[in-house]
Amino acid sequence: MWHDYFKQLEAYLKWQQQKMQSLEQAVNALQQQYEQLKKKPHTTIEKIEYHFDQLKVETLEGTLNIGLNPATFGEDTIENFAVPKSQTIIPQPTPIFRNIQTAVHSYLQEEGENIIARIEQTYGRSLDPAYREFILQDIARQIDDRIHFYLRQYGEHEQANDALQQTIVSYLKRDIEHSIDTFLKHLPREETNE
Repeated sequence: MWHDYFKQLEAYLKWQQQKMQSLEQAVNALQQQYEQLKKKPHTTIEKIEYHFDQLKVETLEGTLNIGLNPATFGEDTIENFAVPKSQTIIPQPTPIFRNIQTAVHSYLQEEGENIIARIEQTYGRSLDPAYREFILQDIARQIDDRIHFYLRQYGEHEQANDALQQTIVSYLKRDIEHSIDTFLKHLPREETNE
């Protein structure tokens, strides 16, 4: 019995010794590679200048547009909503803008997950939580532009009243639900967790 135990112990010690030798060899090889890399000349990039006016864009990829654009809701085209190039001063938000912004962001934060879940059920989809969060963040980034759109449409300098504010908030809620619905309806099946 003791004899077998010591044989097993000896075999285990030999295995450990071989393992340590192979690890030492791997560490030595890595140290040699590291020394060789240190000896190679380094490339230093000091200054990069971009001249965007000289770029020609043929295709635009990688942008998620989930439907919060003016063309979705009327005859207006996206060109009508572009910010003029000469405009560099960003005006201070008006109280009505801030009130609408607060209401809509609260709505999106409180109801966004529920809206996505309801629409997922409608289309038999199941997104992972990170993708849901991505959708909500993308919508949140577009809200301010939509508020400005509706304020321009209904007269930004008009008397700010509760009825106008509630109307714009309800339009934005509708826009959010419509954009999520449209996005999930057209989302390819491999994007979901099915």
